[in-house]
Amino acid sequence: MNTEPARTTPGAAQLPPDPLAGDTVRVHIAFHGPFRVATGRAHEGTDQTVNRADLIPASSIKGLLRASAAQLLPGRHDLLGAVFGTAITPTPWHWGQVRFNDTPEVVPRARVSLDPDTGAARNNHLLLGEEVWATTAEFTISRQGHVPADQLADHRTVLACAAAGVHTLGGDRRRGLGWVTCTPHPAVDEALLARFEELRAADRRD
Repeated sequence: MNTEPARTTPGAAQLPPDPLAGDTVRVHIAFHGPFRVATGRAHEGTDQTVNRADLIPASSIKGLLRASAAQLLPGRHDLLGAVFGTAITPTPWHWGQVRFNDTPEVVPRARVSLDPDTGAARNNHLLLGEEVWATTAEFTISRQGHVPADQLADHRTVLACAAAGVHTLGGDRRRGLGWVTCTPHPAVDEALLARFEELRAADRRD
């Protein structure tokens, strides 16, 4: 049996792999009620419809994460542009399709507008819309463009924290729709939060 210890180069430290150095960020969504990402088009007596082939478009997910990141990093427009892209420079990341772990159910929902004086329903103020019920879903953000090696961990940190900061999606969120919990991988642990705080403080040091 060979018991000879592994040889290493003298003076070379064996650093553990950086868990944030990967090329993907996976996000798990848990739904706490129905949601609606409306198409903006009416159809067959329904005022607000959903796209059954793409219930949560990737563009909606990207917009939610960017808005979340903008709230978390108000002074880092440079970093937001690098991660999510600008009008001139495209994002190096690709937002994949949201895939549901069960079969979502699309059901109708009616809403009326009430007269504040009488408490009765107003005439011609009945709104019929579709809403979606699901339990869980997942999507993946994958790197498709060049990110400098020394910035990759920063990008993934921003994406993970932005995803964790999303608690609602779709329309009518103030009416109880779209409440969710988003759990990213890499996980938002103490190490990742410490790195995020460094990124947030960078604008105050400049």
